[in-house]
Formats: sequence, C-alpha cells, structure tokens
Amino acid sequence: MCQYLFCLNNGGIPLYLTDPPPLEKVKGKMMLAIRAQGQRQSKDDPIVIDMSNIDTEVIFMEINRQILDNLFLICNEVYSPVLSNPLNMVGWSDLVSRDLMDKFNGFLAHTYVTIGQVKGRTWLPLPPSDATSSEKSSSKDKAQTLEGALLHWTRQIKNVLKQDPESALKSGNHPDPITEVHFWRDKSENLNSICEQLSSERIKKVLKFLE
Repeated sequence: MCQYLFCLNNGGIPLYLTDPPPLEKVKGKMMLAIRAQGQRQSKDDPIVIDMSNIDTEVIFMEINRQILDNLFLICNEVYSPVLSNPLNMVGWSDLVSRDLMDKFNGFLAHTYVTIGQVKGRTWLPLPPSDATSSEKSSSKDKAQTLEGALLHWTRQIKNVLKQDPESALKSGNHPDPITEVHFWRDKSENLNSICEQLSSERIKKVLKFLE
C-alpha cells in the first residue's frame, strides 16, 4: 500500500494525486500526504482511513523544490535558538544538553553539506555561532569542536582536489573533449567557491581562535 502521495496543481488544471516525487513538474508548491504507521494486526489487515481517524493516520505538509533548503532554514533559524535557550534546559545535566546540541549541530552540518552537493558545490559547514563565545564551554571543549570542523573541511577539500578528469574514461565510458572542458570548469568554480568560504569572517574567527 502506498505510504505517501503528492498533490499538484498544474497551471489551472484541477488537483491530481501522484505516487513518485514529481519534482520536475513542480513550479511552485505542492502538498504531501504521508500515511502514518498506525497500529494494525498484520500487513494484510490495514487500517481503513475515514473522517474519524484521518487526523491521526495522515500527515499533511506543504513542500516545494527547495525541500532541503527549507529544512535547514527552519532547523537553523527556529529549532536551534529554542534548543540552545538555557531556559529550555532547566533540570538538564551539562552532559545531556551538550550531547543534544552536538547531535543537532551535526545534523545541521550534514544537511548543509548535502545542499551543497545537490547544487554541485562543496559547502564547508560552519560550527555553531557561539562556539568561540559560549561561557558554558571550556576552552578545551571549544578547541575540540573547532578542530573537528577543521578536519571535516580538510577532508572535503582533499576530495575535491582528488577528482580526476579521467574518471569517466576509467569507468568504461567514452567521453569527448567537451566532457573534460566541463570537468575543469566545474572544478575551477568549486575551488573558487571554497576559497571564498575560507576567506569569510566566520572561518577567519575559527582559525584565529585555534591559533
């Protein structure tokens, strides 16, 4: 049984439902209906959805082509301030609060990197904005957090530098000269993007703190 459906409105045409993600057809927004994993006796005995249980069995949300961008924006601008607010951590131990924020910031970093990969670029995930100014963390903890970010950047940059223009040929394809031209153009633009990021004020503060 299908667990999700996308609802589209294509230029004045009445709404219609589709199963696979139709991102190539989406110009604005679309609605996603997700079937919740309700309790049932077996797979052959599905729960029938009606007006009495649709609120608990189906989740509706509005999405567009920039799904990951919206996810990162909401997490970074909404959930991050809420989670890091000391008033919301009353009764928590330092270990619990630190572990929660470390995992959440790791999720943000992976999401940021993924967005860059979708756009064909290498985006260096920045550490939390209070990583150098937080009074709750010791200098050792701050240095450990920033060193972890620096190691992650190093791995990302090395992966870009190791990209080989002959990889298409070695994989058994038959690329033409234009393929190599496109390769070097994309690699040049990616490296220029990395240089611009390394010159940003946030990254300069990280390097200055580590020095």
